[in-house]
Amino acid sequence: MPIRVHVLVSSAAHVVSSSVSVCRLVAFHLSPLLLHLSYFLAIDLLGFLALVLLEPSSPGYRPRCVDLFFMSTSAATVTGLATVKMEDLSSSHIVVLTLLMLLGSEMFVSLLGLLLESRKRRRHDPDHGHGSSSRVRSSAAVTFSDEPNLEEANPPAPSSSASSDDDREESCLASLAVVLSVYMATILAVGSLLVFVYVATVPSARDVLARKGINAALFSASATVSSFTNGGLLPTNESMAVFAANRGLLLLLTGQILAGNTLLPVFLRLVVWATRGLERAFAGRRRGSEGLESMAEDAAAAGFGYLLLPGLQAASLAVTVVAVAAAAVALLCCLNWDSAVFDGLTSGEKITNALFMAVNARQAGENSVDCSLVAPAVLVLFLAMMCIPATATFFSVHDGGGSAVAGDGGGGEPEPNKHGAAKKRRSLSLNSMFLTPLACVAAVTMLVCVTERRSLSGDPLNFSTFNVIFEVLSAYGNLGLSTGYSCSRLLRQEEASACHDKPYSFSGWWSDQGKLLLVLLMLYGRLKGFDKKASQELTKAGALSVGE
Repeated sequence: MPIRVHVLVSSAAHVVSSSVSVCRLVAFHLSPLLLHLSYFLAIDLLGFLALVLLEPSSPGYRPRCVDLFFMSTSAATVTGLATVKMEDLSSSHIVVLTLLMLLGSEMFVSLLGLLLESRKRRRHDPDHGHGSSSRVRSSAAVTFSDEPNLEEANPPAPSSSASSDDDREESCLASLAVVLSVYMATILAVGSLLVFVYVATVPSARDVLARKGINAALFSASATVSSFTNGGLLPTNESMAVFAANRGLLLLLTGQILAGNTLLPVFLRLVVWATRGLERAFAGRRRGSEGLESMAEDAAAAGFGYLLLPGLQAASLAVTVVAVAAAAVALLCCLNWDSAVFDGLTSGEKITNALFMAVNARQAGENSVDCSLVAPAVLVLFLAMMCIPATATFFSVHDGGGSAVAGDGGGGEPEPNKHGAAKKRRSLSLNSMFLTPLACVAAVTMLVCVTERRSLSGDPLNFSTFNVIFEVLSAYGNLGLSTGYSCSRLLRQEEASACHDKPYSFSGWWSDQGKLLLVLLMLYGRLKGFDKKASQELTKAGALSVGE
């Protein structure tokens, strides 16, 4: 018997070592695209197998394999679409889906990327660690100048400078990995605890979980992971619609959604800044904003700049997130305040639900209202928000190198700062992404849905959102194709009998305001060959120089 146990342990150790060797070979020799694809396929298939082997909560219910594969893929890719009733799944199924959302989240994948990149750098530099700290200290005292005579008089050592840069970037990757892991663990732990305390102490939320037979601890952990990773899968069938009256719970999840995606670079920068402040206070080290900016530059050089943005860009990102969410809240409240969307809710609850939906429209996908009842103009705005990248900003930050700052006479040499380095001049310019034809078409479509809102609600078959989008795109492309208008599609028989078909385009049935919008769009579409040059000129005209 001991011999068999020894053989079993040896075989297991061999399998584990072989698996580690295969994973290491795959990680170090595949391209980034194939590496990401292999990772997502691996966790997707493992999650699918786990879902197939587990028993559902209903004895007579057995989900089909294709639905389980769909659910596994939806969780692994943090999409949030579901093809089965979530309440028919067992607690074990919910745990597997929660783990898949965590493993497939942008933060966890970025953490793995940081660790892998750091491991690659150590592998290429086996002598790393001997004298690296001294090289980093010495590199901190190096000053750079654009003067050619100074470079000739004191030429830099290429090998020492390159190794110093590599050491600094590797140290940045290691520090960023630690910060990101601690940040994730803290948000998940504190967030789960706060959600659990809320659902355990608030009777209305506790009664919902008791009526559905959902464990409060499981719901708290799953909702926190789903919100923080922007996964969108919750243990309830109605997502967060059953908690529409629970403002505190919606605000808790709203903060977790922002902390996990659109405002992640901002919060990470605040965490790094606070950590360096504590380090200065307790260790007596004096490293201010220069060290933070240097860390952001090193992260960008290593390919992880989206995690730690420079100060000006982080501020621009925060402003963009708040502005987009405010615009969505305002439009949703204006067009749906007295509709069935917010039926039975107080004014404060309506604003809270509007904020929750505005935040979820960017990435997360959890809903607290019925999206089928939302006004078409708001749905078009949500579609446009879905296409906006998480790190998109209204303004782009451009480095001006060593150009002169304001007040130096407009010419001559750059003014050195107290560290001996030339001051950098940065500029803010309007992001050209918001001047693209797609943004223009989305804006016109949303405005048309506002001007034709009565026809959209009273004649939904003719004035469908798809027909409006088709007409707008036809006007922009100067094509002339139209779905037309048919009186036979009217819902009321008396209106159909009084209606007469007309042999002109669908836009002929629009209001005057809608027709004027298409007039402007047709002119813009006819001149779309000049839109790139015009956007560049507008970007230059709106540039703001900020000296740092």
